[in-house]
Amino acid sequence: MIFSSPIFSAAELIGTVAFAVSGAMVAIQKRMDLFGVLFLGVITACGGGMLRDLMIGRIPPNALVHPLNLGVAALVGLIVFVLARMMKERYLNSTETVNHIFNIFDAVGLGVFTVTGAQAAIDAGYAGNGLLVLSMGVITAIGGGLIRDIIIVEVPFVLTKHIYAVASILGGLAFYGLYLLGLVPVYTVLAGTVLTFIVRVLATIFKWDLPRAIE
Repeated sequence: MIFSSPIFSAAELIGTVAFAVSGAMVAIQKRMDLFGVLFLGVITACGGGMLRDLMIGRIPPNALVHPLNLGVAALVGLIVFVLARMMKERYLNSTETVNHIFNIFDAVGLGVFTVTGAQAAIDAGYAGNGLLVLSMGVITAIGGGLIRDIIIVEVPFVLTKHIYAVASILGGLAFYGLYLLGLVPVYTVLAGTVLTFIVRVLATIFKWDLPRAIE
């Protein structure tokens, strides 16, 4: 863990579990084997944080120095794999339910990692640089998913589907604004996470998309 506050450490762990579930589910949908499921779960959960650490000069990345999150992500990926294998017929025949579960876990991970990424930048001494703090929150939140989609040779979800990075930006702005106002961490974490989560879920439900040059 890189955070001195137990609130942010707990939040990071929650985000790791959520993104590991979503990454493992994508791997299962792509008919990957056990290693593929574990790998995609880990990279979705930890990839964004590793990118963030490299960009703020924390080398080697925290995930490789204190590998608790790597282990948790791998364990979660294994659990998802076993459950999907045990309930294979139901899993294959419940596409809509599976998509709902994926979207919920993905939204949780997006919200949590937005605030922990921003806090990591603050802890690294960049509290006065709002653009950098916000950018690190977004990169932490979407980086793992970007790497995941590149690995499975798809146009990254964040560039094509619904209001995704925008949800992270809004949550990051809420978090950083409340931080500047001096609110206690629990409120800044909740505000940033919940706002990101709500925007992400509503965008999925109502199919909110940014405009395209060519439809």
